[in-house]
Amino acid sequence: LEEKRDAPAPVLLNLQQVSVEAAAVLATEAEKKNVTIHVDAKDTYIDAQRDDIWQLILNLLDNAVKYNIEGGRVDLIVYPENDDAVLIVKDTGIGIPAQDLPRVFERFYRVNKGRSRSIGGTGLGLSIVKHIVARYRGELSLQSNLSVGTEFTIRFKRAAAPK
Repeated sequence: LEEKRDAPAPVLLNLQQVSVEAAAVLATEAEKKNVTIHVDAKDTYIDAQRDDIWQLILNLLDNAVKYNIEGGRVDLIVYPENDDAVLIVKDTGIGIPAQDLPRVFERFYRVNKGRSRSIGGTGLGLSIVKHIVARYRGELSLQSNLSVGTEFTIRFKRAAAPK
């Protein structure tokens, strides 16, 4: 992602479809933690490589499940807004301390190293998300409050729906 090698050409991609499929893949993991994944996705199209967007959504959902509380909830919301395609992943999890927010997109950065080791992962997920958003000239924002949850909002340029 960082090297910007010749990537395959983007294709018309429905964020709704990829979102529903990614949520289904994580359903068993979420069930083990008694976390509910709720998808509210409208037909929303972008020009992108499916594998990139799949990885982006899967990384965000995986973190939202891993760092959630017992009985928590993850919302995956997708909708068109003017010229944008908006994708939101928000959870009722443990949240991220304010002092760590500027660093969470760094490679290998972990907010709570002890807990992260016990949960697993490489510390690369959010760095990958940041690079995928940049590849497609999107915007990425993050809000988080301790013991309340975290919300990632991504905006891509919206593509016209197929006719």
